[in-house]
Amino acid sequence: MLALVNPGDEVIVPAPYWVSYKEIVKLAEGKAVYLPSSIDTNFKVSPQQVEAAITPKSKVFIFSSPCNPSGTVYTKDELKAFADIFARHENLFIISDEIYEYINFVAKHESIAQFEAIKDRVILINGVSKGYAMTGWRIGYIAAPKVIAKACDKMQGQFTSGACSMLKELHSLHC
Repeated sequence: MLALVNPGDEVIVPAPYWVSYKEIVKLAEGKAVYLPSSIDTNFKVSPQQVEAAITPKSKVFIFSSPCNPSGTVYTKDELKAFADIFARHENLFIISDEIYEYINFVAKHESIAQFEAIKDRVILINGVSKGYAMTGWRIGYIAAPKVIAKACDKMQGQFTSGACSMLKELHSLHC
């Protein structure tokens, strides 16, 4: 978020959302724009809600699927409807939190990154905690366009240090 959002930029957040999203947006001095949902919509927001929330100040749309805390899983068709909207708003980045992709009991995991028209503006967030039962390790990763990944690397280099030696070895095996 710190690599994408400037003070006053809007971040669109479907609700319910992971508790940290609100604070992450605050840290970047952005303005969160919450999209409500309810049990009647299976805790999903509609394409119409998303379209109506986008303004010239909108910079990021952040969501998770499967969602923590609701468990909601967006289908490929639902994600395609969002992607079609995002394709028309070229200054909007999409942060897709996919940490629960392997803890999904209702459908095949679908990623919004699969849609070519927006692929260069999608940042996938994931990690080893959930899908690989490594909860204590607290190691995550992103998949993003190179320019965004480099900006995040610069920022993270000032915040994070001291990953355990076992993790460093794991990194060298996969890079």
